[in-house]
Amino acid sequence: MTVPRELALEFLRSRSADTMTHLNGPLLDHLIATEELLRAWGASEELCLAGLCHATYGTDGFAPFLLPWDQRHVLAEVAGRDVEETVYLYASCDRSRLYPQLSGEGPVRFRDRFRDTTFEPSATQLRDFVDLTLANELEIALGSDARRKAPPSARPAWIGPLVEQMEKRASTGVVRGARHLLGPVR
Repeated sequence: MTVPRELALEFLRSRSADTMTHLNGPLLDHLIATEELLRAWGASEELCLAGLCHATYGTDGFAPFLLPWDQRHVLAEVAGRDVEETVYLYASCDRSRLYPQLSGEGPVRFRDRFRDTTFEPSATQLRDFVDLTLANELEIALGSDARRKAPPSARPAWIGPLVEQMEKRASTGVVRGARHLLGPVR
């Protein structure tokens, strides 16, 4: 029996994720590394698979896509409905509107950039979004072993403030993992 991860990897390769350029190499390498961070931090299987597939529809910060967002059923058939819903939430996020709200208390308003709608995500949706965001951004900032071993002064200046801004909305395992990778934020 083929497990969803194997199906997801097959899907990603069939959509050329292994040859699509990302910031530090092939997109597929980044997707696998994001998934691996989430696994190491104790995230659920569904969130790990969402980490593996998170760029399927592109993102607010990465325009290329592997599948148009209006073909969501294709990814749902491959990875499952819950995984697909998390991937869609991640891809559809208008970051410029959401990120400033994350350091505050209470609920946030989420703008779906594909449908131009606004809603209040559930606590679970928001936590999963933040956990996936932190894994993604830390993988981009510190992905390679050499960059992870670099002194804090050699790391991108934006990563510490981003972690600090989001960590109170993240799961305990992700906060612990992010702090371990990044070192002291303050």
